[in-house]
Amino acid sequence: MLKLINFDESVIARGAFYGGNAGAKDAIRYDNAVWMIKYPKTTRDLVNPQISYTTSPLSEYLGSKIYESLNIPVHKTLLGTRKNKVVVACRDFTRDMHNDFTLKFHNSLIPFHDLKNSFMSSDLESYSGTGSETLLNEMLATINGQDDLNSIPGVLERFWDMFVVDAFIGNNDRNNGNWGLLISPDGALSLAPVYDNGNAFFNKRSLVQMEKRLGDEVAMREDAYITPRCVYKYTGLDNEGHRINPFDFIKRGENADCSAAAARFLAAVDMSAIEKIIDDIPEVTGALAVMPKIQKEFYMELMRIRLDFLKEIEF
Repeated sequence: MLKLINFDESVIARGAFYGGNAGAKDAIRYDNAVWMIKYPKTTRDLVNPQISYTTSPLSEYLGSKIYESLNIPVHKTLLGTRKNKVVVACRDFTRDMHNDFTLKFHNSLIPFHDLKNSFMSSDLESYSGTGSETLLNEMLATINGQDDLNSIPGVLERFWDMFVVDAFIGNNDRNNGNWGLLISPDGALSLAPVYDNGNAFFNKRSLVQMEKRLGDEVAMREDAYITPRCVYKYTGLDNEGHRINPFDFIKRGENADCSAAAARFLAAVDMSAIEKIIDDIPEVTGALAVMPKIQKEFYMELMRIRLDFLKEIEF
């Protein structure tokens, strides 16, 4: 059984700060490295919230471990507690720590947002000209045409691998700030590991809602592959601006690179390994709920249904 790490005694790493809208974050020193602590985000601004805080730290940990099980490079994560909350610690892959506890950058992150913002394709009849837009044709044109991206092997494969795995874990927020490149001090570029998986696994669902859905076969199919939408959008007269259902897109076989990624996923996925990852997470730690039995059953059933759906497709 996984033992959660108590990060209450961990010292703040001065000079490291993290953005994003998924909740509060701390930079701490732990195990001679810099780690970002992600706290659960309050749901008070949501309409009719069923829980007080999201389970995004658990989703970040679990989603990242599933990426790791598929041999896709991903940031290192640890599950723990801090300030009486279940948190996830994410190893900072841009900073190292000197012996005197000062920080040293060894890589800088260039999010896809910035790379896309620097790219304008004359091949597109219209181009939004914004790094934030996630129209699929613009995403692919940038990957294939932006000089820095085009110089690195495997970027297109990583994009479609994330498309498939994010569908499997239910991550609907692979926005353009949530993946990218690393640049070393000498200017060498490489793909950043996968990071920011906290929007997976219905992180705003209550246990009552999960239990109710588990008993309804139709509802589970809806949650698994009928209603999900990813961050990427269709283009064209019929689908302008509509977010893509990734399972529908994969099934239709519209893109050969996507189909190849789905085939890679099916060859690599090991449900027994994923079940062990989930089983190893305790239901509680002290007075804090971590991953109750209903939650474990709900997540596993969602993934089984999604895997069965993908197995029925001929690639």
